[in-house]
Amino acid sequence: MNNMQKLIEEVKQDVLNFLNSNKELLFNERDFQMHLATYLRLTDNYDDVDVEYYVPVDKLNYYPWVNLKTGKKSELRLDILVRRNEEYLPIELKYKTKNENKDLPRFGEILNDVEVLKNQAAQNLGMYDFWKDVKRIELVREKFKNVHSGLAIFLTNDPIYTQKSNEKASNFLFNMNEGPHSTQKHWGDEKIACAKGHPSFDVEKEYNIHWHDVQIEDIPFHFCILPV
Repeated sequence: MNNMQKLIEEVKQDVLNFLNSNKELLFNERDFQMHLATYLRLTDNYDDVDVEYYVPVDKLNYYPWVNLKTGKKSELRLDILVRRNEEYLPIELKYKTKNENKDLPRFGEILNDVEVLKNQAAQNLGMYDFWKDVKRIELVREKFKNVHSGLAIFLTNDPIYTQKSNEKASNFLFNMNEGPHSTQKHWGDEKIACAKGHPSFDVEKEYNIHWHDVQIEDIPFHFCILPV
C-alpha cells in the first residue's frame, strides 16, 4: 500500500469512527462539516485539515456548472481538505434531512416539540448533488498531481435516498441505492424543470455505494462514504 492509499484508508476510517461514535444531533450541513473537521484535526493524524478550500474552476479542464443568476461558473469550495506531507485529500459532504421534532435542551431548560431537522425534500436534486460532488473530486484529482483520491460522504435521516427509483423516473441514473452505479449521470428528460442549472455529466467509472446505519439521539440515520 502506497502513502496515498494509506492516507485515504486512514481518513475513511476516521470518518467512519466519527459517524459511528457521534452522539450529538447535527442540525445542518455546516454543523456536520465543522464537527467532522474538528474531529479530524483532533486525531493528530494529519498536517492540516482545512475547510471551504477554494479551487478556481477556470483552471480545471472541465466544469459545466453555472450560477443561473450571474451567468458565471459557480464556485468550487471543497468542504474539507486533508493534507499529510505533500498529499492532499478532498472531502465533499452532503447532509439531507426530513422533518424531525423532539425536545431540545437549551441553556439548562428543555424546549418541547422543537423542529430540529428541516424537511428538505427535492430528493432528485439531493441525489444529483451527491454525484456532482463525485465529479468535482474527479476533476480536482485530474488537474492536481498531489491529489490522487478523495471522499464523497452522504448523511441522511431520509430513507428515500437508499432506495432505488422507478426506472422510468427522470432521475433514475442519479440513484444512490446499494450497489454499483452507471457512469452516466443524465436526466431521462433534459427539458424538465429540475434539469435547468443541473447539467447531465459522466463520471469516470461505475462506483459501488454501500450504506451504513446509525442512531443519533434515537433518530435513525444512513450514511455512505464513497472513495473517488
